[in-house]
Amino acid sequence: MDRQDLRLAVCVGLAAGFGSISTVPDGYYLPLTLAAVMVGSYGGSYALGLQRVICTLLGGLLLLIAQPAFTGLPFPIGLALMLGLIRFLGGCLGLEAGYKITGMVVVMGWLMQSTAVDSWLGLKLSWTALGVVLALLALHLLWPSTAIREHQQAYVALLELQREALLEQQRLLDQTAGVRLSPARRKQRHRELMRALIQARATRPAAQLELGANPYAQPQLHVWTELERCCAALAGCITALRALREPFVGLPALRELHQAEAQLLADAFALLGLWQDALTRHRPVLVSDSTSENLSASIEQLRSVERDLLALVELPEALDPLDQKQVARRLLLSYQIGALVQRMQLRWQELMVTNKDPSPTPR
Repeated sequence: MDRQDLRLAVCVGLAAGFGSISTVPDGYYLPLTLAAVMVGSYGGSYALGLQRVICTLLGGLLLLIAQPAFTGLPFPIGLALMLGLIRFLGGCLGLEAGYKITGMVVVMGWLMQSTAVDSWLGLKLSWTALGVVLALLALHLLWPSTAIREHQQAYVALLELQREALLEQQRLLDQTAGVRLSPARRKQRHRELMRALIQARATRPAAQLELGANPYAQPQLHVWTELERCCAALAGCITALRALREPFVGLPALRELHQAEAQLLADAFALLGLWQDALTRHRPVLVSDSTSENLSASIEQLRSVERDLLALVELPEALDPLDQKQVARRLLLSYQIGALVQRMQLRWQELMVTNKDPSPTPR
């Protein structure tokens, strides 16, 4: 038995005891509601509880308004028409669950005496609403769900692997204790990176449920989506960088170019560290500092060094076509990493500072 099953057993048992000792009739609806609503995550329970209350209200309204119109019909025909009306109204309202509750309210109310329907509907609605509130309180206070924390921790682990890769490439460019990995080691690191990316994606559904009934209205979900795209693209750039040969330093201008590339990777490394710090909090708001400005300056510096390098007349003679291709490929990948990190930083700040997202909510 895991903690969710234990929490459900404790809460349903306490609710059953409270309902049995209560002087208010029909107390058994309280544990029934708790058992139906507590699905493990706050968002999922909120959605189920809200629909359960709505469907109870819908059943009561249909019973009080539409039943008199169907009483002159034979019972099977009138009940069938009532259930069809339930399905039609539920579809119009966009309800995804709870049709059984609406049908149960209608059937039970139909079979009861008209003098007892009003009091029974009020009791059932009250017990249902109380059960939903208690379920949400239990999920929030008693062993709360940690899906959001686990999802963000998965991205922290993924970013740590990517930071290690950026540091590895920076040291290789700086010629400071940097050694190109062997093919077997590169494959191993690539598999570790892919496993971390898959793990981060696998924890998304539970975290999305925990955001509430309308997760697309939460900027946090859009941050996760943008971060997933950024990390996937960074993983591709890192794998491509590792596949390149060791940096060619035959010309002083090339050494200056590699130093500029190393500085860009160092600033990207620092920004990924800020993302990790933000993801350790429930609400991942970035703390503004000069790191993003340093990355922009590094990108401009690299462009300046590139222009100086292309102006050298002896460059074609110093590098054969294969070396030129390697230099150009590393330069392009450095630009891509800088652009990816810079774009993600700006997007993150836009989402979590303004608390709104311009993209439409999926229907």
